[in-house]
Amino acid sequence: MKRFLEAGRLNSPRGLKGEIRFDCWCDSPEFLSGVEKLYLDPEGKRALTVERFLPHLGTVIFREFPDRTAVSSLTGRTVWFDREDVVLPEGSWFNDDLIGTPVTAGRTNAVIGTLREVEERGGKILWHIAEGGKEFLFPAVKDLIVSVKPGEAIVVTLIDGMDEWYAI
Repeated sequence: MKRFLEAGRLNSPRGLKGEIRFDCWCDSPEFLSGVEKLYLDPEGKRALTVERFLPHLGTVIFREFPDRTAVSSLTGRTVWFDREDVVLPEGSWFNDDLIGTPVTAGRTNAVIGTLREVEERGGKILWHIAEGGKEFLFPAVKDLIVSVKPGEAIVVTLIDGMDEWYAI
C-alpha cells in the first residue's frame, strides 16, 4: 500500500496573500480539512504546511508561500497527503488500495479478473477489470458490490447480460 496518495492539483493563485486554488481529487474537499501537511512528491519528502484550508472556496494557503508571487510557483503541481493523517469511515477504502485485487462474481464465485484501475468519469466510478488480455469496465455502484476487502477480494453482482461479457 502506498503511504502517500494524490490529493489534487494546485491551480492559479487567488488574491494577494498566498492563497492558491486547489482542485481536490478526494471525495470532497472537506475530507482534507484536518490535514496539516501536503507533499510535493509521492514519497512525502517535500512537505508543505497547510496554514489555512478553505474547502468552500476550493483554496489553500501554505505557510512557506506567504504571497501571490511565491505561491504562483506551485501552479499546476500535484500534491499528496499522508494516509496516516486521515481516518476513513468504516466500510470505506482508498481507491489505490483496490488496485490488483481479484474480482469474483457473487452468484457463481467465478473470478472475472483483477481490478487494474479505478476511473472517475462524470461523477461515476468505473472499475477496469482485466483478465486474460481482455479488459472490462464495471460500474462501481453500491447495488452491485457485495463485499470489498482491499488486496484480498472484491465480490460483485453481475446484472443480466454481464455473464456473457465475462464468459462465465
